[in-house]
Amino acid sequence: MKEQEFFNKFDMRVEKSRRKLRRIPNMWQHSNAWNHTISDQAMYTTMPIEEVDCVDILMPADRLQDILAYITDCEDSVIQHHADRQLMYRYEQDRRVRLDNPAVEKAYQRYVTLLELARK
Repeated sequence: MKEQEFFNKFDMRVEKSRRKLRRIPNMWQHSNAWNHTISDQAMYTTMPIEEVDCVDILMPADRLQDILAYITDCEDSVIQHHADRQLMYRYEQDRRVRLDNPAVEKAYQRYVTLLELARK
């Protein structure tokens, strides 16, 4: 979905802001936070600071709930897609094992037959 379509879908008006945001990476990513020999000033002056532009977003409050639901649905579909891929990968692995081992194929066929009988 293109940006403008997304903005229109959720009744958003997005404008450049005069504000800037300074991002400081977490301390524990760069050094041991429990090391008391490093001063706070040294800790923060040696860390890179990234300054990024901000935007102002104006939208109806109820549309925020719609965005949260939209994001949740997207996350759920990604998780489901990942689970489906894992299932297909597992099925292909099992199929290769059955093709390489006739005894496993025979046992698998008996297992499938027992499942069919149990369903009836």
